Amino acid sequence: MKMTIREAVVEDIELIVKYENEYFHNFTTISKIEEEINNPLIHIYMLVNKGVLGYVNLWIDDDKAQINSLVILKELRNKGYGFRFFNFLFRKLDELRVKEITLEVRPSNLAAMKLYEKCGFNQVAVRKNYYNNGEDALLMYKRLGSD
Repeated sequence: MKMTIREAVVEDIELIVKYENEYFHNFTTISKIEEEINNPLIHIYMLVNKGVLGYVNLWIDDDKAQINSLVILKELRNKGYGFRFFNFLFRKLDELRVKEITLEVRPSNLAAMKLYEKCGFNQVAVRKNYYNNGEDALLMYKRLGSD
């Protein structure tokens, strides 16, 4: 299946809000995502085929990136899309000269942790009581590029 990555556009905002609220219980708003799309430090990339398969929300500051959220639609999970999305994303970040990337993940999200480890992320710290339900966050890190 041919997939591409593109920057999010205004027409994607309602979909992003829907999935942020459904998957992360962030209770985000259209105006918040509009602000993020217009923020030069925030990059939202959509994984698309005929429709949207998922997206990633990144903060990129100089040569560092932080994944704020990553979504692969539920019905498409465990089919290799996440791994392929990361490969696309790593190439894009290389073009932008990003050297390292981090993310947080819930220890209870075993499927996501398995994907991140498969993509070369390593756990480097625990953030105690990070999530609004008191669950810790595992901080994961990956060095990008060859230098």
